[in-house]
Amino acid sequence: MAKAIRGQVAQIVSDREVILNRGVADGVEPGMFFKVLDPRTVDITDPETGNILGSISRIKIVLKAAEVAEHLTVAQTFRSHEVNVGGTGNNLLGSLMSPPKYVRQVETLRRGAGEPAPIAERESVVAIGDPFEAATSQEVESSRSVSLWREAVEGESLVQSDPE
Repeated sequence: MAKAIRGQVAQIVSDREVILNRGVADGVEPGMFFKVLDPRTVDITDPETGNILGSISRIKIVLKAAEVAEHLTVAQTFRSHEVNVGGTGNNLLGSLMSPPKYVRQVETLRRGAGEPAPIAERESVVAIGDPFEAATSQEVESSRSVSLWREAVEGESLVQSDPE
């Protein structure tokens, strides 16, 4: 069995990209998936005995390796979905009479809405030093994250998916 790839976030590049401290030398390949974890685990206590049953880690966000160098990887958010921001197209009053207007939204690292741009660590759900580990496509497709979504900007790379 292959050795699991684990490491830490080395740098936050933008609201959709981070640098991971693992690369080709560690077995990372373009297109691999990663989950960034909250370094604080949650202890699960047995309600009957009071004993700790174990600990779980929350997933902050899932990423896909876009560019891989010898000792680092540029990983980016990749999930997107369409959202109706217009009316329903029905013959009822108000916005219900307006036709539907769909926009594509992308998952971001940002704690608040905004345009794609460099962001300060305090604005990001991901922090430098957060742990990450390789994940399968099934894991990332079914995982919930604590990130926010924003409207896609023309020319951004997108992968269509419905995360929830």
